Amino acid sequence: MTMSKYSKRRRAIQGISIALLLSIPLRFFCFDLEQECLRVFGMDFGLATMFYPLFAIVGLLLVVIVLSMKKGRIFCSHMCPMHMFLETVNSPKNKESDSRPVKVWIWSVVLSLFLTEVILSFFQPLDHQVKMIASGHLPIIGISVALLFGFMGLFVHYQEHFCKKGCPYALIQMLLQSDNTRFMEFANPEKTCTNCRGCDDICPFNLRARFESKGTDCTNCNLCAEACTTELGEDKTLFHLIDPQPAEGAAETK
Repeated sequence: MTMSKYSKRRRAIQGISIALLLSIPLRFFCFDLEQECLRVFGMDFGLATMFYPLFAIVGLLLVVIVLSMKKGRIFCSHMCPMHMFLETVNSPKNKESDSRPVKVWIWSVVLSLFLTEVILSFFQPLDHQVKMIASGHLPIIGISVALLFGFMGLFVHYQEHFCKKGCPYALIQMLLQSDNTRFMEFANPEKTCTNCRGCDDICPFNLRARFESKGTDCTNCNLCAEACTTELGEDKTLFHLIDPQPAEGAAETK
């Protein structure tokens, strides 16, 4: 399947997001409890200067929210580990495979352990965690078990249902959605759709892409457009990302 420029950019941002998460267990970005400082890639911010990186983080969150008002659920499709997980286990190759449950469990365990360690490592390095667990430190044992089983429940059981109904960002996006928000449009004026269902099969959220792409559950990941291109040929996809232009009463196709 040919990857568009949009998808290449999305994959690059996903890679950067994973790298940033990895920076926490590697202690490039963490809170040092002993030194009482926030460490950000070699720079230490004490209690008096900690507000600088905190303001930067809040600013980044605000940027994501503002972009979401215009571009839709970009955090989901570009940065969220759950979306990456669903793209893997709900791919056409895996969706109907007999080995899908095994792959779901394997990826769930890997990602749950990783995300649990990311959270714990922000406050305690791995070697300290091991020593505390070995000594029977109940608080860190309880937190670790709760995080691990919480993530396992999301990845194994809830999956896309959590993304649609339970994710706080999804709920915020429902409030931010407006007539000016980017959406994926399915247009079949010449009746060239072959009903191959490739768009449905590749959707990470198991949406009926031709009928639900305009809703708040769609993350504008562009996978349905690429599947349609594979079926109909280059530049013949029936799916297009639309950026409404209310001032002009028109819409620009991306």
